[in-house]
Amino acid sequence: MKKLLLSILLLPCISFGKLPFNPDSLKGKPMPLLKAKTMDGQSIDEAYFKGHLTVVSFMYVGCPPCMNEISLLNKLSDDYAAKGVQVLCVAMQTRQQMDEFNNTGKGTYGLIRKALKIDSIRYTIQPACSDAPDNITKSGSDSDQHISIGRQCSTIKEVYGITSYPTIFFVDKDGIIRKTKKGGPGKMNDMAFYAELKKEVDAQL
Repeated sequence: MKKLLLSILLLPCISFGKLPFNPDSLKGKPMPLLKAKTMDGQSIDEAYFKGHLTVVSFMYVGCPPCMNEISLLNKLSDDYAAKGVQVLCVAMQTRQQMDEFNNTGKGTYGLIRKALKIDSIRYTIQPACSDAPDNITKSGSDSDQHISIGRQCSTIKEVYGITSYPTIFFVDKDGIIRKTKKGGPGKMNDMAFYAELKKEVDAQL
């Protein structure tokens, strides 16, 4: 079991393969919407972003910087909730896997969190892979795009141009992507990384 956990934790945080664009090309454009429910039953639609500054982190379990950012994003969510800031985790896992990781503590994903003594994610979680049969479709114009999520998480990469994990989007109160940030903290209590997040959030409030 220890060898299995180690092999998962050493997975690279870089996505290889040809992608249609870089996340920076989305700056100034509406955030593509996810046609799926979050772990707590919310819909990621126009109403979700309206009136809120949203920090969106694309991550996966087993990426060390992704794991390190959880406690810092928890802090950001706690510190700025009263100011209308919300944090959304788009995880490259299924709902069942994220439930194991964040709630039940069972299975490989639960063991990972226990082994690393990682905090539970207290902000909103959107699994990017479905446990159901493949049903991936993309519909709508570039300014009104909904993604139907299936087992192939690669759709998220194609739509958002994600090339490394974590990648963070800062989405304004009108649902427009204002800034993207690649890479995560080198350690769980990396206050320099938190200061960068805080500076960007403060600038957009």
